[in-house]
Amino acid sequence: MRRWILRENDANIDLMAGVLKISPILCRILANRGIRTKNTAIRYLNPILGYLHDTAKMLGIAEAVDIIRHGIAEGAKFCIFGDYDVDGVSATVILRRVLAQLGADCGHYIPHRIHEGYGLNLAAIEQIADEYQVLIAVDNGISAVAEVARAAELGLKVIILDHHQPATEAGAEILPPAHAIINPKQAACPYPFKELCAAGIAYKFALHLCEEFGKSFEAAGEALIFATIATFCDVVDLVDENRIIAKNGLRLLTRQNTENSINIGLNALVKARNLEYNSIDDFAIGFILGPCINASGRLDSAGLAVRLFLSEDEAEAEELADKLAALNDERKDLCAKFVDEAIKNLPEDLDDVPVIYIPEIHESISGIVAGRIKEHTGRPTLVIARSGEVAKGSARSIEAYNIFEEMQKCKDLFLRFGGHKMAAGVTLPIENIDLLRKRLNAASQLAPEDFLPIIFGEAWLDLDEITFELAQEIAALSPFGKANREPAFFTRGIFTERAEIIGKSGETLRLTFRSEQGRKITAVAFKSVEKFIKLLEENYSEGVAQGFAARKTPNLHIKLDIAYNIRINTYMGNSSLQLVIMDFKGGQYES
Repeated sequence: MRRWILRENDANIDLMAGVLKISPILCRILANRGIRTKNTAIRYLNPILGYLHDTAKMLGIAEAVDIIRHGIAEGAKFCIFGDYDVDGVSATVILRRVLAQLGADCGHYIPHRIHEGYGLNLAAIEQIADEYQVLIAVDNGISAVAEVARAAELGLKVIILDHHQPATEAGAEILPPAHAIINPKQAACPYPFKELCAAGIAYKFALHLCEEFGKSFEAAGEALIFATIATFCDVVDLVDENRIIAKNGLRLLTRQNTENSINIGLNALVKARNLEYNSIDDFAIGFILGPCINASGRLDSAGLAVRLFLSEDEAEAEELADKLAALNDERKDLCAKFVDEAIKNLPEDLDDVPVIYIPEIHESISGIVAGRIKEHTGRPTLVIARSGEVAKGSARSIEAYNIFEEMQKCKDLFLRFGGHKMAAGVTLPIENIDLLRKRLNAASQLAPEDFLPIIFGEAWLDLDEITFELAQEIAALSPFGKANREPAFFTRGIFTERAEIIGKSGETLRLTFRSEQGRKITAVAFKSVEKFIKLLEENYSEGVAQGFAARKTPNLHIKLDIAYNIRINTYMGNSSLQLVIMDFKGGQYES
């Protein structure tokens, strides 16, 4: 069951349509996203790279440039300390490329997820200080106060490029004693956009560095693509600069070809996953390529992914790409096993915030498993694994529950803790697990309706308002993702002309509707056949349901209310209008 909620706004839609020369429906979509002025609409509809903000406004960037300039002049060795996820890997690759172009002697260090955990650690600092003079922490570092202090004691110049929220205590921001900190989320940073991922910051920093050195960034296109991959995989808000990066990077990526690609390692991974560049979209990045990059950090070492993307040897790249693909297949099998077992063992009287301790689970996949259980239950979920003598867990949340804030209230139970509104990670003593569960649930103010997924609709439409031209306008709003969801619409009281079961699995429903003007509109509803059969049983008869299930009665005239996306379906070179149904209900919808 899902809740349908119509987005409301008080914009003058007719005036917007007249000024912008676009359809009223598209204007309503923009207004629902808070886009009300001509300039913001133009920037949203035409997200060119020239609309990126002035990087010089980032606090700490001038100091960082000076450190790098003097370091290169003095022959210093640079170490980029990255992270083991897609964002950290991508940011590391971008910084390696730009520093190499500027003549820096540069290496990198990616911590091992299991043996070292996230972020700077004292043992790594000691090792790095033996060989390097400048340390650049990217996608981490903003909370590493003791580690950065030790690095400074050992004579390292420290630059931090991070996008995580700085810690606070008694309302005051706590920052590490680095020589330069670039993080738009610093309270004192005047930079107008705060939601870049680490690779997005690295991309902008690389361009700015080259400008300061009087050079054009030779790897700018490659860096844009990696910033795009990280933007999708780190699930940051797809607005403002993130939208600009994602739109332009995706366009550049899809124009590559396997014979002449911009990065040998990425090309090898695209081939290993049997993808075609011109068909790569946000889904392919988020659910095919990204998981392979992440799998190296989950089950082996993310250094493999960095090696892949820095490789100049096609044979080596092919070997590494195959290894990443194999690791991801192994990761998928592990996830499926633990998700099935966890869901099977969920109690009937489920907590508002399930805290699930699975000692034997591989700690690197606990976040994925938590996410799957969250999707199944509609509840914020924490999955905890045993890691030596301590426990490590990952949480995934729902819109109604700020997991970071709620867990911060329990920080006395943790050895380490970090995250944001929708996800968090913890390390804690094993004996504190049950206490954490009790405290989170005692403080919960979640209501039953909070657990129901919500479909936010842009408008109620008649079928005759749904046109191929409207589908083209909506497609231009892509790429879709967090804070820029694909527009959904509602239509009530329409009759099916035909209903069919399609696909090898027999789980996909295809419906045909006819508008008042006589136009046929086709819709698909994935994994919805069982629900449709149940609707037939409840509202018509068991015989009708059985006939449909046996694929003997496709000409069913069933009255439905539907929630859907409007898309263009292209098959064998032919494009047509298609609705993708997100939810349906029988009978008249009661608002």
